[in-house]
Amino acid sequence: MEMHERIRYLRKEYLRLSQTAFGERLGVSRDVIKNIELNALARPEQKLSLIKLICKEFSVSEEWILNGVEPMIIEPDTFRLDDFVRQHNGTELELEIMKAYFELEPDVRQNLIQHFSSIFAKSRNKDKDEPVKPTPLEEAEAAYIKSRSKTAKKTEQYVSNTTVNTINSDNNAEKAANQ
Repeated sequence: MEMHERIRYLRKEYLRLSQTAFGERLGVSRDVIKNIELNALARPEQKLSLIKLICKEFSVSEEWILNGVEPMIIEPDTFRLDDFVRQHNGTELELEIMKAYFELEPDVRQNLIQHFSSIFAKSRNKDKDEPVKPTPLEEAEAAYIKSRSKTAKKTEQYVSNTTVNTINSDNNAEKAANQ
């Protein structure tokens, strides 16, 4: 694979960007990207500065672009959420939402995950016409309600039996008094 083919592969197959979007990220026009990919730059000296810019912007190995030596992508030593969001065309609001999420207490985050998982599961199951499977939280709530209803039934039976026994005792006492 030639250098211009690797650049096209990077843009189209790996990054899945149009020539216009790729060019915008690099600060050049679609025509410049088109000419690079066709290996038809009017000023070949532009190539080196563009290659360095491609490498920096997309964390690509210059050695891979120039000579095809793997790895293609350079993994950074550290991960920066700000950089990641920007590389994926995220907005400042999306970045702030992500930061706010990770500032929450772990148990609150877990509750959010369970909540949204159940919503997504219901949505997926509606599409498949399958019964909705309850989340662990929903199962716990159902078990609690069931246990409360059993307790209520036992209490109701106890009160009912006590009332019947009291009525029977009263009737027996009345009979004894009448005799």
